Amino acid sequence: MASNVEIPRAAEIGVRVRREGRFRAGQRLSTFGLVGPTVIALAIFFLAPLWYIFEFSTGQKWVAPNDAAALISGELTSISGALWSDFFGDGVIIELMPNLGDQGAAHVTVPAALIGLLFVVLILAAVMGRRLVPRYGGRVVGFSFVALLVPFMTLPAGDHILRLVQLSSESTDLRLFFKSVSMATTSSVIAVLIAFPVAYYLAFCVTKSKYTWLLIVITPFLTSYLLRIFAWKVVLGDQGLINSGLASLGVISADAPLTFLIYNQFTVMIVLTYAWVPFICLPIFIALENMDRRLLEAATDLGASRLRAFAKVTLPLAAPGVVAAFLFVFIPSIGEYITPSLVGGTKGYMFGQAIADHFIGGAFDWQGGSVLALFLLTVVLFLTAATSKFLRAGGGTA
Repeated sequence: MASNVEIPRAAEIGVRVRREGRFRAGQRLSTFGLVGPTVIALAIFFLAPLWYIFEFSTGQKWVAPNDAAALISGELTSISGALWSDFFGDGVIIELMPNLGDQGAAHVTVPAALIGLLFVVLILAAVMGRRLVPRYGGRVVGFSFVALLVPFMTLPAGDHILRLVQLSSESTDLRLFFKSVSMATTSSVIAVLIAFPVAYYLAFCVTKSKYTWLLIVITPFLTSYLLRIFAWKVVLGDQGLINSGLASLGVISADAPLTFLIYNQFTVMIVLTYAWVPFICLPIFIALENMDRRLLEAATDLGASRLRAFAKVTLPLAAPGVVAAFLFVFIPSIGEYITPSLVGGTKGYMFGQAIADHFIGGAFDWQGGSVLALFLLTVVLFLTAATSKFLRAGGGTA
């Protein structure tokens, strides 16, 4: 009798297993139907051109109509890593206090691969420092961020740029990359320092109309980017608002305007900072707005001062928004083309312009331009992946 009961149950279990199998197969088919076209489109419109550019960067393709013409124009006609070797040069020159001149500056040349490895280690330490070293994770993360920023932070001082450490190279393209990273880093840090107090004030000090004021703050970002750049040309030009105002006050002569205000690195950094500050207020505001205010009350009840509560509670919890804001400025700025073209001049020339000039400018060197483009893309993808890992891990929180 028991065996007769077990047979129908076994049949029921078999039917359920088959139904579940068909259901899962249908789910997989539906998922592929939704994701498959996107993957195929990504392969066609991103990976295929990427491989095409990679072939140019290794000498497998050339612009000239035949091998003989390519050799005459200086293009590679066989697979080679010579273009990449020329890009990285013999090494990276590290200068300490470069503004002191030859008497005070210390120079040392380090292999480019070693510098790249060092930066990768510092980025990974900044991302996973709290997980690798739980007890001193905060210090590891803080030190890593400072070590990453210091070599690229600059301070405009008239016609000169002051810095503590400068990375340079005998390779023109790599030296230009370090210059662009320095300008992008400075603009990003200044933009975050300006946007954070605004977002903090809206999140903690304004009650009923905070979202209205947030919309007002973001509104300049919604206007034409070109119009804002041309507006700054009017403000900073030799006959612009600042020089005209100083001349009318008698501070400077009308025939001797402040020339450092336009067509140099200072102008590019000012315009990039202005352009992105309204937008990056949003991620910082969201991070602060979603913070549990009871944590601040608990810190106050435990005797923490406002400054200590800000450093130990508010800032770590806002770290994801701050890092995201920094990335939102840094990634577009490092490959910027429009801003330096309009207000940078020869002194504000950046890496993105060099890439464009290789492909469509006077150089017309697709092989060299492919090396620059792939290198920049690799750097941006690695920074994006590292930042995503940092945000998924909880940012600066323990």
